[in-house]
Amino acid sequence: TTTTETTTTTTETTTTTTETTTTTTETTTTTTETTTTTTETTTTTTETTTTTTETTTTTTETTTTTTETTTTTTETTT
Repeated sequence: TTTTETTTTTTETTTTTTETTTTTTETTTTTTETTTTTTETTTTTTETTTTTTETTTTTTETTTTTTETTTTTTETTT
């Protein structure tokens, strides 16, 4: 009687776990605020007041009084 019992147990376990976590956060914030306030005030006030008062008064008064009295008396007595 020959009894040959062969038990072969082969257990091969291959576990490959590859976990790749890539987080890329890129934040670009560009804020450009330009405030330009230009206030230009030009005030030109030109006031010209010219008052010319010319008074010319010419008074010419001529009074001529001529009194001529001629008296001729001729007397002839003969």
